[in-house]
Amino acid sequence: MDYIRKYVTNLKDLIQYKNLIQEFTKRDFLQRYKGSYLGMIWALISPLVMLAVYSFIFIIVFQNKWGEVGVDSDATYTLMIFSGLVPFYIFSETINRSLGVVVGNPNYVKKVVIPVEILPISVTLSTIINQLFGLGLLVLGKIIFIDTNHRTLLLVPLILLPIVVVSLGCSFIFSALGVYIRDMAHAVALILNILFYMSPIFYPSTQVPEQFKFVMKFNPLAPIIDMWRDVIIKGIPFDGAMYFQYMCGATVFLIFGLGVFYYLRKGFADVI
Repeated sequence: MDYIRKYVTNLKDLIQYKNLIQEFTKRDFLQRYKGSYLGMIWALISPLVMLAVYSFIFIIVFQNKWGEVGVDSDATYTLMIFSGLVPFYIFSETINRSLGVVVGNPNYVKKVVIPVEILPISVTLSTIINQLFGLGLLVLGKIIFIDTNHRTLLLVPLILLPIVVVSLGCSFIFSALGVYIRDMAHAVALILNILFYMSPIFYPSTQVPEQFKFVMKFNPLAPIIDMWRDVIIKGIPFDGAMYFQYMCGATVFLIFGLGVFYYLRKGFADVI
């Protein structure tokens, strides 16, 4: 009970620092492009270049087809890939950047009296803002090239919420573990690389052989990517029951991740 009481107290204290979270997020986002000639234009160039590369490999070289009725044009296939890449980039970039966010700011741990959890929160929010440029391109491409129901685009904020919650939970966990396990970056890079190809980014979930579909149930990104495709590309509202279940699971995971952070942060000053 004492731990739960302390947990709730920490959350209340964190809410009081919402203005500071905004400032940290703004600073983190602006520092990404500080000193570069193109500035925030890189947020548009990077996803477009990667999309062009993947489209060339899978459409031109391998001549892949999506494998679903009505998805036969190159433009549609390209946007199908893009709708999987954007949520994956939010997830992977958040984890990668959170690994060193506490270690890289020792003054906030040892000298400045602020909640250290502000650091992974600001990194997560900054990453999401950065990826909103890619999301905007995806929505624009859908409106121009795909004549499906556009009204489902109003649901985009809702399908963005699950990946935000899951990414934030991971950010808490990996930012804390990164303080104690300096080899964590190598392990995370390997795991994310595996997850990249095991996620339905370049293929639909329905194309996975029946005997291997159980793997998708352990992939936290698979249902998110499917929801993104249904809402943005196909113009189909997501399944409400599935969305509710996923959000409940994601919320529990976020609470768990924050609990791990609170438990491990008491040793940050000694290790750093």
